[in-house]
Amino acid sequence: MSKLSIAAFLVAFLSINVLAAPFEELMEIDGRADVENYRLPTEILPWNYDLKLAPYLQDSDGVKQFTFDGEVTIEINSTINTNTLILHSKNLNYTTSEYWAADAPTNRTALGAGTLNSVTDKLQFNLSTPLEAGKTYYLHFIYIGTMDDDMHGFYRSYYLDADNNTQWIGSTQFQTHHARRAFPSFDEPKFKATFKVTIRRHRDFKSFANTNIAQTTVDGEYQEDVYQPTPRMSTYILAFLVSKFERRNDTNFGVIARPEYYNQTEYSFDVGRKILSALDNYFGINYYEMGNDKMDMAAIPDFSAGAMENWGLLTYRERALLYDQSSTTLSAKQSIAGVVAHEQTHMWFGDLVTCDWWSYTWLNEGFARYFQYFGTAMVETDMGLDQQFIVDQVQSVMNMDSTNSTNPMSDPDTNTPSDLSRMFNSISYNKGASVIRMVRHAIGEENFKNSLNAYLKKHAYTNTVPENLLEIWLSYWPNSTVQYAEAVFRSFTEQVGYPVITVTVSDNKQSFSVKQERFLLKDQNTSNTELLYTVPISYTTSDRKDFSDTTPKFYLEASTATVSKDLNTSIDWIILNVQESGYYRVNYDEKTWTAIHSSLHSNNWGDIHELNRAQIVDDLLNFARAGILSYEKALEVLEYLESETNYLPWSSAFTGYTYINIRLGNDTEQFANYIQELTKTVYEKLGFDESSNDTALDIYNRAKVLSWACKFGKTECISKVKEYFANINTTPVPVNIRSVVYCNALRYGNESDYDLLFNKFNTSTSSTEQTLILSILGCVKNETLVEKYFNAILSDDIRRQDKSSALSSLYTENNENVAVVFKLVTENVDQLIDALGSSSSVATVISNIAARFTTASEQQSLRQFNEQNSSKFGSSASTLLAAEKAVEENLAWASSRLESFTSYLSNRKHSGAATNTVAVLTVILCAIVSRFLQ
Repeated sequence: MSKLSIAAFLVAFLSINVLAAPFEELMEIDGRADVENYRLPTEILPWNYDLKLAPYLQDSDGVKQFTFDGEVTIEINSTINTNTLILHSKNLNYTTSEYWAADAPTNRTALGAGTLNSVTDKLQFNLSTPLEAGKTYYLHFIYIGTMDDDMHGFYRSYYLDADNNTQWIGSTQFQTHHARRAFPSFDEPKFKATFKVTIRRHRDFKSFANTNIAQTTVDGEYQEDVYQPTPRMSTYILAFLVSKFERRNDTNFGVIARPEYYNQTEYSFDVGRKILSALDNYFGINYYEMGNDKMDMAAIPDFSAGAMENWGLLTYRERALLYDQSSTTLSAKQSIAGVVAHEQTHMWFGDLVTCDWWSYTWLNEGFARYFQYFGTAMVETDMGLDQQFIVDQVQSVMNMDSTNSTNPMSDPDTNTPSDLSRMFNSISYNKGASVIRMVRHAIGEENFKNSLNAYLKKHAYTNTVPENLLEIWLSYWPNSTVQYAEAVFRSFTEQVGYPVITVTVSDNKQSFSVKQERFLLKDQNTSNTELLYTVPISYTTSDRKDFSDTTPKFYLEASTATVSKDLNTSIDWIILNVQESGYYRVNYDEKTWTAIHSSLHSNNWGDIHELNRAQIVDDLLNFARAGILSYEKALEVLEYLESETNYLPWSSAFTGYTYINIRLGNDTEQFANYIQELTKTVYEKLGFDESSNDTALDIYNRAKVLSWACKFGKTECISKVKEYFANINTTPVPVNIRSVVYCNALRYGNESDYDLLFNKFNTSTSSTEQTLILSILGCVKNETLVEKYFNAILSDDIRRQDKSSALSSLYTENNENVAVVFKLVTENVDQLIDALGSSSSVATVISNIAARFTTASEQQSLRQFNEQNSSKFGSSASTLLAAEKAVEENLAWASSRLESFTSYLSNRKHSGAATNTVAVLTVILCAIVSRFLQ
């Protein structure tokens, strides 16, 4: 999030000064980035904004093109007598600034010049006539703003129509602090108000906003759309769109897109209405009765976020909303439904009830991410979203949350724009949703549902802090365990990290003990290792095998003490954290790991639930990575994967093996053989061809397994890919394996193959297919083609919003490309800063590439680059320094741990593989015989 420098302000000022009457000169100061400087005083409260905007988007607008005229009247009330008025403003140039009391509307007083702090965007006026406590006043501003192309504020975007003509649009993105670029405002979530919006537009355009149009008036070639007032809401969810888009709609609900994409709006239109109805029923509050009688979802060509929850006008990247049956994969279709559910959930969690400040972003985003899965599952019942949540959300965030780079879910130390950006990370989203799910399992589904209804009704149209949610949950927590509720809540929302629970089964196998400590992948010497948590513990044993009951059987309190529990009978094994319902890892004593290992090698994997098999895989690979277990022990248990065919354990396995593959660098021959042997059974079961009996998870598993098999050199897989690709112009590749076929065709192909796909990207009218191809083009390994794609990323051929992900594919798909791409990036750093739009984005790219370094020479090349170029990156130079530390840590890890992994592969190659294969064949044979005898 960029800061407004004096130079940039002057450039903007001078460029607009020719357009209108003289502007009121603001005194600008370069404020210090102190904690106290960013937040507004709370004594002056806005109640209503009457906002009128007139954007200029046509070539015929001349020097006014890509600017807008603005006028706003803000109704305010002060709780104190004061001569000081402070609100937010950025990149706005004023011709009128005045105020008056409601009881004296003709007695208007000029606000004066005002003082703008260019760091905090706070505009301060020292009033000649003070505001009186309890009285209503009106602030009135007339101004001009710019429609930039950085996808923030009221910005410009474009697309090429069916006749290849450039069509401009005006769109908005105000979260977290960009409404101030469209109108002067109290631009923090807690300052809720109503908004009456008027958009003046050329008659060739249409406008859309949060609410329905109340009336339209005609003024020659221009029209003014006056919108109904919004509900009481925060500035960041105000939105408007000026375009030539078309709307698919019924009475209340619509999907908006460029005319050429109208046919691709059908799925999101249908699923969106169904999800909204399902959420209505679940939350017990009808959306259309909350103060806004319409909902539109708009697909925007250039959009910085994935999607945005503007109340009544949800905005999305095109790929997140548009579905083309011939080219959109099932995975992308699921993503569309999920993102729709996510944004619609925000109508309740975020819009109706809003976090008081971004310190508590998880109160918005945690619930939205939770219902992204469980809300979509109410409608799309065959996608297995409730199961995918574990591998997609719980397991993915645990890695980040086990290092020094993590932050607590509730983080009062949130002030600067970079702090705000930080809070929109996987801790607020994934961990927030994971902790919410943990509470749901602790209190039961009905209590959980009722608690959310109570929370929403009590705090409607207001702001909340975590204490407000805790208060509600305490009243719905079962009486038998409510004494632990607050400790659980605070353990996981106010502290960083999570525990590993170590389980020891007694010698007579009739009792077990548990103890906890914080789990850390690294930074053990610099992190707080003494953190303790109150943890809900669920479990099942070999005699019961009840993986359906996720209710906690006891709570482990925040203590270093070992706690013992009796069992009613002798057991072979025990598994804690049923269906991974809690946010913690589980380690076992050696005898229990051996028993679990034996059970996994038995028929039907010992009847251990697939989610717990995924948990076991994920925990083992991370315990070995952290040095808690040896790789020998972890990989010994994971040999059971040779018989595994379920998506969830394999998803966990591929995630864990990805880290090892990165650390191996270019020395992957043994690892490739290992992967081919491990995936043999599931590869042969799934093959390339879809079956009518395939579940969604089978389809996803096929794509993952084929991808890994081809990538690591399975001859049959590569031949099949080449066969599909050779016929691409006459026979379309089956949509759900296109990523496998396209990627490996390029990995083992030539320049003509690359050109064919790049041309397909340029000519495709499906945004989901374009997104897939962009991620695939990075699969090239030939250095000439790597450079060719890199240059395309620098050019205008690829939209700015897509450049970072396209570039990422160039160094993540093939280890061999890491050094090549680093050289290209560092030799073209100025061009890349211009292409990506900021030095901070490039610093992130360099950091991500450096995270894949495996040699001392690569480490030295990073140091040399930083020494010579850190001045170009401003405050983002800290990202480059952090990258140096990360490289040092990774090299140290490889030095101490990687040899044990490669030694296991060597020993396995010479002695273990045959034994493992016999064991697998025995399991498969038993399964066949058992099925035959049924």
